[in-house]
Amino acid sequence: MNVILNLFHTVTRAADSYIHFHTHNGFEIVYYVNGSGTTQIDKEKFDYDASCFSVSQPGCRHDEYRRTTTDVIYLVFNCNISTIPLRNGLYRDPDGTICKLLQRMAAELSCKSKYYDILLRCLLMEVIVEIGRITNVETVEEADDNLIYAKNYIEQYHGEKMDLQGLAKTLGYSYDYFRHLFKDYTGYSPMQYAVQQRLERSRQMLTEGREPITTISIECGFSNSPQFCKMFKNQFGMSPKRFREKHGVMQKL
Repeated sequence: MNVILNLFHTVTRAADSYIHFHTHNGFEIVYYVNGSGTTQIDKEKFDYDASCFSVSQPGCRHDEYRRTTTDVIYLVFNCNISTIPLRNGLYRDPDGTICKLLQRMAAELSCKSKYYDILLRCLLMEVIVEIGRITNVETVEEADDNLIYAKNYIEQYHGEKMDLQGLAKTLGYSYDYFRHLFKDYTGYSPMQYAVQQRLERSRQMLTEGREPITTISIECGFSNSPQFCKMFKNQFGMSPKRFREKHGVMQKL
């Protein structure tokens, strides 16, 4: 399971306040430490109170209204979760396990001790596992062969121009139905999954190699460098150049 933490915050939201409908490029978990209010995720509206948490899939519209002052922990991340599906919804943390893990993540981010980034990924994976247990989601051990084929195809050819409409037709689906099945399986639409693969590969190339950014953008399947730079910054919070300066191989010498 590959996980990338994009955003993590703890904040106190004022009573009678509202966040309008919005989306994220990754999964979002919002943990309500206390307080009460409502959140609409896609077309379903939920009432939250203390020790509840919401899950929103990439690209899913959601909002939030606080009736009372609410302490919130929220994080946005990208993850290949074909093993443990994360479904939209509001859930309860019965014994506080999720809260404790998120508090440990907050502590690691605050002190940033040696290897904190590795521990953060481990804690995030543990959060995902615990959510799978709490929501009683069965693991997908024998997924539909067509979806496995489609996923492997995108992972192998993400750097090339792909005909996803043709892929759906080859598998015997309309594209809309294929998109629905694929998103239910991976959490991403086929195109979103391809973009995530391209961004992850570009991140690795920037970290481990010295290829020019233009070359990386082409090899990873982006139309041009400006498109690549914009999408990379949206995903990782900094330009490819700045990412290489901070994490590249030259910084490790």
